[in-house]
Amino acid sequence: MVATEPARGRHRKGRIAQVPGPGDPAGRRHHQHHGPWDGENAPRDGRLRLDLGSVQLPVPPNATLIAEPDPSGPLRAVHVMVPEGRLTVSAFAAPRTGGLWTELVEELAAQLHNEGATIRRDRGEWGRELVARNGDVVARVVAVEGPRWLLRGVGTGPAQHALTLHGMLREMVRGTVVVRSPDPLPVRSLLPLEVPDDVPEPFRDTLYQTLPTRPRQIAGQDGPVIPMMLPQKADSGTSPGRS
Repeated sequence: MVATEPARGRHRKGRIAQVPGPGDPAGRRHHQHHGPWDGENAPRDGRLRLDLGSVQLPVPPNATLIAEPDPSGPLRAVHVMVPEGRLTVSAFAAPRTGGLWTELVEELAAQLHNEGATIRRDRGEWGRELVARNGDVVARVVAVEGPRWLLRGVGTGPAQHALTLHGMLREMVRGTVVVRSPDPLPVRSLLPLEVPDDVPEPFRDTLYQTLPTRPRQIAGQDGPVIPMMLPQKADSGTSPGRS
């Protein structure tokens, strides 16, 4: 079902969000006070979140949910579809020392550039961001590094709605709770996604219709294509579990 009131921590109200500096390249300290939240230090804010296993998402009430299955069966992503475009928030295993986003942002920029997208590098609430444009479609990619995880958010939609959509993306990322598995995982691997049986009614039909065991209804979108899985490296190592 939805996750309500994660167990620990409390949101500190009244703080002014500051953009992380060079010493906090992917918002590792910033997120501890402003979100997204680690499952061990989540706020008691009474906010309803859809529990997908590794991530607990605050889903806008006017949204529909589309599952993207991997050919092998597991879910690659759950996309949140809103009138302004598509929002996707995914969590990956990361090294204890951090620094994964510094590698990934340049890899992704090179890939999108090779596919014909116009690239702009930006700085935002959690540090480095990437904006890719292909025709009239714009994608913004943000990322935050937590304890042994990296949370990546992508907002893709028409350029005319980009400002509104990317504001919605930041709000969703701020409110997301990441629940890291206690098991060691390969660095860059997607943290497992699971869909509960009791999905709230407003999101139930579209999500269930696109699960791997149901007919797929995933419509392709023009514009920059952001891969849901991260490329693996032979020397990427393992992200330790919690002790």
